[in-house]
Amino acid sequence: MAERTGWSVPFRVIAPVHALLVVGQALLAGALLDAVDGATAWHGGVGGVLILVGMVQAVAAVPAVRPGGMPAWVLVVALLLPVAETAQVSVGYFGHLAVHVPLGIAILGAQLALAWAAAHPRVRSGRSTRSRPRTA
Repeated sequence: MAERTGWSVPFRVIAPVHALLVVGQALLAGALLDAVDGATAWHGGVGGVLILVGMVQAVAAVPAVRPGGMPAWVLVVALLLPVAETAQVSVGYFGHLAVHVPLGIAILGAQLALAWAAAHPRVRSGRSTRSRPRTA
């Protein structure tokens, strides 16, 4: 594992928090199916918070990738998530479950991947880490 840089610290903090909120959304969706009182209001409220946290995460991903050295896919996914979460809230509000459910699963998978990357950063370096055979 490569050494961690200070540039990635904000991202490494926000990504797991965002992941917990996304997992909480899935649990609230289950509560909706069980007709738990207030689950609809909580599910909608957390959805709005997720958009804001996703935007903060996207901003934090920029220095984590450059100059922080995390892989470029982290930035791409972090930038796409607030867009997906905004769409998710919209289709959920209008009751389009055929889009809402699969998009929610995709958001969950993407955010868990970001949380994994935050917990296990592999910082790029300018040098190759492959061992080279010695020549005599």
